[in-house]
This record gives sequence, C-alpha cells and structure tokens, in this order.
Amino acid sequence: MNAARHGRRRSTLTPRGWLVLAASVGSIGVSFAAVWATVPDPGPSAEAGVQRRTMTPEEIRAYWTPERVKAATPAEMPVAPAECSDWRWFLHARCW
Repeated sequence: MNAARHGRRRSTLTPRGWLVLAASVGSIGVSFAAVWATVPDPGPSAEAGVQRRTMTPEEIRAYWTPERVKAATPAEMPVAPAECSDWRWFLHARCW
C-alpha cells in the first residue's frame, strides 16, 4: 500500500539531511547555553537602591524650589559603547 494513497506524507529529508538538521539544532542549543553562561547574574542586591514614592504635583512643586533647581546636578546616565548601537551588537560580548 502506497503512503500517498492513505494521506500520509513521507519525509523529504534523507538520513544525511536529518543528521545535518540535528547537528544544526544542537549547535544552536550549545551557543545559547554559552551565551547564557556569560551573562552576569546581578544578584539579590541589584535593586537595593531603588526607592519609589508617589508624590502629588503640589508636593513636587513645593519640593523643587528655585534654589534646589539651581543646585541640582544631572544624574549620570549609562552610555553604551559605539559598537553596541547598531545591528552588530551581538558580535561584542560587552554589549550583552
């Protein structure tokens, strides 16, 4: 009995094709595991300095007096290296 008669599709991959597919999937899995192992764990104290407080607009205006606004210094913002800014970010480990 023919497989096509019974509505079954036969595999179009040869045994060598299956081997190549399995090797590809395996290498992708190993590379993901390697990337996962290189990402540093921030640990439990990653958000230790975060404080959230809800203030009304009136409280905010009362806090930010003209003297405080003049004395305020901008916060340091993290800057990503130039090689991390375009589509090639995955080539550099420090961009992960």
